[in-house]
Amino acid sequence: MDKNFLEFWGNFLLNAAEGQKQLEEMAKWMQQGFSGFENLSEMFRRYYGLDAKSFDDASTREKAWADFQKSFKDYVSLFGVVPKEEHLDLVKKYEELRQKVAAQEETIKHLRMLLEEKGFDQSKVVSGLQELMVEQGEQFTKLMESFSDLYKADKKDG
Repeated sequence: MDKNFLEFWGNFLLNAAEGQKQLEEMAKWMQQGFSGFENLSEMFRRYYGLDAKSFDDASTREKAWADFQKSFKDYVSLFGVVPKEEHLDLVKKYEELRQKVAAQEETIKHLRMLLEEKGFDQSKVVSGLQELMVEQGEQFTKLMESFSDLYKADKKDG
């Protein structure tokens, strides 16, 4: 966290002891992007070293605001707090994934019904694969025995 943020935040917390009203003003001020509440805007400009000229420069002001927001996010994360927009993004992603899963489950259910209509028996497929594996294992064993016999015959001849 940067020194300016800590000075600003420390001073804000000391001033916040004056009443809940200031906390409400802070929340509204942040939502409005430093407009309204001139006492907070003035304190912000002072701690971030923004005079009237540099505050009017959009890139300087936006950089200071971005630094403040990053530091604020880092600060509240120390308390296990997640920013509201990040939380809402996660809720949105969760809902989208929940809907996707529901759609996929419905598709799977439909495909299973189609397979049942066609007389497809999954247990036959599994038992067929097991039989195939056993047969391949036996063929492999015979192949190895043939190589072994060939090796023994080659040793006798050699």
